[in-house]
Amino acid sequence: MELMAMLILSVALSLPGSGTPEQRQVPPPPFCGTLRQTDCQILVDAQALMTEVRSLTLDWQAEAALSGIPDLTEEDLRFETAMTISFDLGLLGRAQLDTWMTERPEELLDAQDELAQQLFDLYENLDMEMDMQLTLPAVLSQIIEADADLVLPDTIKIETRLVDGYVYINMDRIAEGDPALAAEMQAAGIKGWIGFDFISLLEQQMGSAGEAPDPALLGSLQMGMAFDQMLADESVRTLLESYRSIERLADEERDGTPVAIFRSSFDLARLVANPDFTRILRETADSFIAASGETVDPQELGMVLLGVQLFANVLTRSFEFQHVQAIGVEEPFLYDENIVLEMDLSGLITLLEMSGEELPPTLRGAHPLFNLTVETHYTNFDSVPAIEVPEDVELIPLDSLDEDNLDAIL
Repeated sequence: MELMAMLILSVALSLPGSGTPEQRQVPPPPFCGTLRQTDCQILVDAQALMTEVRSLTLDWQAEAALSGIPDLTEEDLRFETAMTISFDLGLLGRAQLDTWMTERPEELLDAQDELAQQLFDLYENLDMEMDMQLTLPAVLSQIIEADADLVLPDTIKIETRLVDGYVYINMDRIAEGDPALAAEMQAAGIKGWIGFDFISLLEQQMGSAGEAPDPALLGSLQMGMAFDQMLADESVRTLLESYRSIERLADEERDGTPVAIFRSSFDLARLVANPDFTRILRETADSFIAASGETVDPQELGMVLLGVQLFANVLTRSFEFQHVQAIGVEEPFLYDENIVLEMDLSGLITLLEMSGEELPPTLRGAHPLFNLTVETHYTNFDSVPAIEVPEDVELIPLDSLDEDNLDAIL
């Protein structure tokens, strides 16, 4: 259940530019580098416009692959996921997110007794529809199957909706590609859509609306805000900008709309080699610790940061990163956002060998290369079709829910 709650919260927070520019205490301005003023203004206007959006549809595809390991093919180590998500925050949900963006993480932690009710209000006002497909690497599937004594389908499919505080799940969609599960569901008479009172179930699990929610449920919100605050620090931005570059490419079209294309990159290897990288690590750690409300021993933290810096120096020697955005020329909505990352992990293998770590036979002499591609396409700005309760849905009373089975699904 917490997984579902965190997913919904993360989707709401993923709306580009949560919080209006006037409201947010730490609104990092867009990076313009050496762009012309007219080009930079497009980025500024896009940030302002996207902070006002209350509903949209996003198509999100990600593919991560690891190659270069003997005896394992690239297909064995490929992770793929695709999601189509439509959501509508509504006026009240939008206002709630904007309010959170005006609060510092420590202020939220001091008022945790109010956060649970605010979360319930957000879930009640947020309508969302999600269709997701997930393909796990063959190696990972085999490990899970051996450990849990089950057979996973090649592709895991989930279709769900959140409407007026109720969650609806398409059980037929979950059973696709898994004949064994489909047979079990048929024998149990389970088919089509089921629904239940999501907010009431959350209230039961949290105790009451007046109690603070599980810290893990708020981690995405608090850490994201802390990271925003760090990026808004002028000295940090000045340092980071010297390692970033951006250019405007030739204009294109999206669904008949002219869009400006901006491509940016980041020289992480050069940044990591800079002594100021240690300061950034320290400020990042301090921000996250403050957001979590935990106490950390300074000496232990220093040792961890030293290890991270050493680790980063090894990993980033061949690091490549590219970020491409497509922004409307006439109305500066963000239409596309694509990220490509590539990293040679051979240095990590060498580091492990030097530390005396016993490596699995498959990693000896390996030259692994990690690739990540994330593509996001945004549409239906403030015009998402009404998200409605599915037809022929079977509502499940809370007192009849099998919590173990429900948690397995959610």
